Amino acid sequence: MISYQQAMQLIRDTAKPIPSEDVALERALSRISASEVRSSINLPPFNNSAMDGFAVNSNTTLNASENNPVILQVSDVLPAGSNLDNLVAGEACAIMTGAPVPDCYDAVVQIENVVITTTDTGHQIRLTSPVEQFENMRFAGEDVELNQPILTKGQKIRPQDIMLLAACGISSLQVYSNITIAIATSGEEISDNYDQPLEFGQIYNANAPLLQNLANNIPCEAHYAGIIGDNQHALLEFINQNPQQILITTGAVSMGDWDFIPQTLKQLGAEIIFHKTAIRPGKPILFAILPDGRYFFGLPGNPVSSFVGWRFFVVPLLRALLGLGAEKTSIAIARNQFHKKHKLRQFLKANLLIDDGVAAITINNGQESFKISPLTTSNVWAISLEEQQINSGDKVQFIPLLPDWQ
Repeated sequence: MISYQQAMQLIRDTAKPIPSEDVALERALSRISASEVRSSINLPPFNNSAMDGFAVNSNTTLNASENNPVILQVSDVLPAGSNLDNLVAGEACAIMTGAPVPDCYDAVVQIENVVITTTDTGHQIRLTSPVEQFENMRFAGEDVELNQPILTKGQKIRPQDIMLLAACGISSLQVYSNITIAIATSGEEISDNYDQPLEFGQIYNANAPLLQNLANNIPCEAHYAGIIGDNQHALLEFINQNPQQILITTGAVSMGDWDFIPQTLKQLGAEIIFHKTAIRPGKPILFAILPDGRYFFGLPGNPVSSFVGWRFFVVPLLRALLGLGAEKTSIAIARNQFHKKHKLRQFLKANLLIDDGVAAITINNGQESFKISPLTTSNVWAISLEEQQINSGDKVQFIPLLPDWQ
């Protein structure tokens, strides 16, 4: 049995970065950027108006008041998209939101703040208060400067990132190729027939839907290959008929008479990187490399153990494949105690609350690995280190229940 830190090092040492591919921006959502992206333009690209109104020279309005209004002649109209080639400069210029502000003006007054009159020579505006320099102006590069990084390598692409990339004229980018995963469930007692009553001794399959949906939270293509029972031949078929990069089974990795997966992998010629880690829940977890180089995880069958196996072992492998560093833990203050009778690292269902600006964490009841319901009221995993007994007021490490991939 190895420590959790040793298991993480072995996973990082084993992982080989996956290739990248170019995708159109409209297909980039939730993918992982394979390179840094920098803007090739200023954003905004030019000084422009933040309002519908009139471009003016602010110094001509300094003395404007109710008793001493300033009257300015409007010389031209600038709609959005104007190129200024035929601009007639003057005392003021009508301007629309987003239109470029000519260099001969240094402010925009809102249309609501002027009185417009029509004369024989055109339009005039009447101002009764000064306009501040640069009022209602947006400047070139004020949002993003030329050559500024707008996407980091290893970043999960969000809708707001796509908006920024598009605004900067990026139509495609390099992302890591989707990771393919195949999932199978061991155990003769498992049933996928959710719409049928259970026979005595059966349980519904909770692990496969969990793992499929966890995989869908990142750019993976997850395939559920069904139940392999406690059948060595079915396991071999699963391995041989599913070419995905990562194979995951649940159950049959402990030391019981029906725990056949470790021995089968050895007979197949797989390299067992580790089997059993000093953690709880999920101590019997197995990680292996198949003869063709694919990765294999044997997760324990209890539902919470499978969740822990994914969150604390499969996710680190995925991060390594995607060129991401190790996930960072955060610190919170414990609001209750948790004492254990072992010296294993334990991952605890917990709830994080920001209380008066302080991150406080409550360790939930029901830490047994078969108890699923406490997970539904948890939002983080609290981490009790190998030698740690947690008391109220202690500092406790935690990570989110699900990774954010940033």
